[in-house]
Amino acid sequence: MQKRALYLMLARAKEVQDQGESVVLAYCAQTAGTCSANLSGSRLVCAACRYSSQRTAETTGLPIVALGAESGESQDPEQTRLTYQDASELASGVQSCLVTVLRVMTTDLNRVPRLREIKRRYFNTAARVLRAFKQLLKEQPVKRVEVLNGRFACTKVGIMVAKAFGVTFNTLDFNAYGKPMVFKGHTPHDRLAVQHRIQQNAADADLASSYYASRRDRSFNKFAAAHRQFEPPRSAAGYRKKVTFFLSSLDECESLGPDWHSRFRDNAAVIRQAWETFPDYFFCVRFHPNQANIVGDVTEPYRDLQSKNVQLFYPNDDVDTYRLMEWSDVVVTFASTVAIEACWAGKPVIELGPSYFDHLNVSYTPENTTEFLELLRTDLEPRSAEAAARFANYEMNDFDSLRYLHHADDRLELVGAKRRAGLFAKSAKEFNNLVTRKLQRDSRRLLSSNYRSA
Repeated sequence: MQKRALYLMLARAKEVQDQGESVVLAYCAQTAGTCSANLSGSRLVCAACRYSSQRTAETTGLPIVALGAESGESQDPEQTRLTYQDASELASGVQSCLVTVLRVMTTDLNRVPRLREIKRRYFNTAARVLRAFKQLLKEQPVKRVEVLNGRFACTKVGIMVAKAFGVTFNTLDFNAYGKPMVFKGHTPHDRLAVQHRIQQNAADADLASSYYASRRDRSFNKFAAAHRQFEPPRSAAGYRKKVTFFLSSLDECESLGPDWHSRFRDNAAVIRQAWETFPDYFFCVRFHPNQANIVGDVTEPYRDLQSKNVQLFYPNDDVDTYRLMEWSDVVVTFASTVAIEACWAGKPVIELGPSYFDHLNVSYTPENTTEFLELLRTDLEPRSAEAAARFANYEMNDFDSLRYLHHADDRLELVGAKRRAGLFAKSAKEFNNLVTRKLQRDSRRLLSSNYRSA
């Protein structure tokens, strides 16, 4: 149903076969499963996905196997029993998916009865696929498992099984420019492994200048294009230091799992402490524009922070992030890419909590609020821009070329295989998109009612 992902997986499988390895394609053969591509649990959607996946896989000439409900539940009960660790991992994968797809925060997921039911059904579907996957590895010796991304429960099961059987795993995904990437032994959201890969790239200053200029280009950056008239706060005159907090899109951090839990999770409380500690500083709080589409009220905890030396910029406000960054004496981020951009721009940066940049030496990374406040008290120097240059090279040029996957006129073309029954898959995808939008509308209405009554 996700054509780009399907092409990526098949192209990678063909290439691995060319390298002399024996490859087996496994596909989900559930009959009424709930997953990221079928939130309603529709049998028709499952049938369309199953049929198109099987027919398309057949065109590769590779052996294929179905991960069905029966294969994993009628075998050795000791092998298929769901452990506490398995259940915890699956629950995390279910939550990651629903937060990402529906843009509903974890606490709000549990406030909507329909979403609680979807969580339960999705967990059961993933558990059946997990059992089937375990049975497959029991029957066929496998030395490596490769899955897409590996964060959602429906693909995370491959990583869980690889670890359970002591075999290696790789994950596949696309970079920011739509090029394929193979993450060997880790997932795309393993921030330490990703930062290690970033550091392997050359620090090309000319390339970095071009990259960061393109980030500001209004013809490419929809957010920059929307805020042409923005002027930084003039009321900051006379204050000793100008500090801007750039919030991240909360659902993105929420969906990344326990390894991304932050000591500074309560962003509003951290900002309040800074404001109360330094009345002679001027503080701006920039909400991420993506937060405008989160289901639920993400601004309420911040509304009583408004003061003569605090300026809040909400998700839909007219704000030019780059002008605000340049205006600031200190940039403070919560997992935001502004950290790397501010470093390149020569600004001192403080990162609060985990991010994809927290081990690149582009910023100051306090362990707790006390350390953070002490940093704010200090006249900080900008970090070296070398790592920011490496990151630019990583974003633009670091990918894993696949000979069976070609880019043509901004489209992906699969070589050596053909998509079959695509109309069935496309129709199923469109139906799931309709279901997703309705769930978001209904959840927004219910949550708004709950907030008002509270």
